[in-house]
Amino acid sequence: MKNRWMLCGVALLLFLAIYAKPAFADFPRQKLISSKFFNESQMIIVEANGWDTKYAKLSTYEKIDGVWQKALSDMPATIGYNGFAQVMKEGGGASPTGIYNIGTGFGWAAKPAGTTYSYRVTTSYDYWVDDVSSPDYNKWIYFTGNPSSRWKSFERMNHPLYKYGAVIKYNENPIVAGKGSAIFLHVWKSSTSATAGCVAVSEANMKNILGWMNSKKKPLIVMGPTAKIDGYLYARSEKLNEVDILVNGVKHEFDQPPVLIDGRTLAPFRGIGELLGATVEWDATNETVHAELNGTTVELKYLSNIVKINGKSITLDTAPIIINNRLVVPVRFFAEAFDAEVKWDGSKNMVFINK
Repeated sequence: MKNRWMLCGVALLLFLAIYAKPAFADFPRQKLISSKFFNESQMIIVEANGWDTKYAKLSTYEKIDGVWQKALSDMPATIGYNGFAQVMKEGGGASPTGIYNIGTGFGWAAKPAGTTYSYRVTTSYDYWVDDVSSPDYNKWIYFTGNPSSRWKSFERMNHPLYKYGAVIKYNENPIVAGKGSAIFLHVWKSSTSATAGCVAVSEANMKNILGWMNSKKKPLIVMGPTAKIDGYLYARSEKLNEVDILVNGVKHEFDQPPVLIDGRTLAPFRGIGELLGATVEWDATNETVHAELNGTTVELKYLSNIVKINGKSITLDTAPIIINNRLVVPVRFFAEAFDAEVKWDGSKNMVFINK
């Protein structure tokens, strides 16, 4: 009986090792972001050591030539005086958790020099409405009349701490009355001063963030306790632009459909390699693909845009990534390395490969 229980225990451990979700400790954040975020190229992460602290750390990430990497230096931040909220409510003094788009930059000061991100200079007629009974709730309203006659509660967008800021697009689609409003990234009062629910950093750092952000890169902000952040990232599911591939006039199916990301078609390395007639191997230890055909060898490394053809290094504008547990590689480079002809038909969302 004892041996039977031991065998059952071993079987259970093997099952968990094979089928369990990857442990976040063994799945570095750069890899996690790369495997879940395909339509954006900038990300801010605001994390705190628990739910109830006002102190946080702000980190920035950017995808450059297909590779997500740290951008600006990490910086201290403050959040709501009640920390992060497990349930958000109006006036709760806590900051929301989750993943949100970042909206326009703003401030009562002029747009910082060198900033290309969208920016709106605020006036004494700009208000953010937090009156839960108003149809204007959680909206930026320009109003030249007496605001107290129109709303029971509002924020002036020319507040001293809003010298520079950016909108965090929380509770917008749809707007739910009472779920919280006016969540911004803005200048702090001091390094020890909490906010009413926003994220705050030093003035210098706020200007650096505005100068770094690029509207075309669709910046996101991820907020929450450190222990929860990777879970939010892992749960992300994005719709991808799938592409058809024809090799020598024949359409082929793959276990992970080829996709178009940042203007480049990516397909499973083994599927596309074997269709070209190459011998393909995966080196799990070094996370590297090796392919060989007619004396030509190609080597691509996971999350690296530096590839090798016959030992010579070449820099690409994209990199192999993992989608749905499948490593995908840039199709044009991979095919042309083996002397195949590659054509793209945007009207049909189709790649033609002839060899």
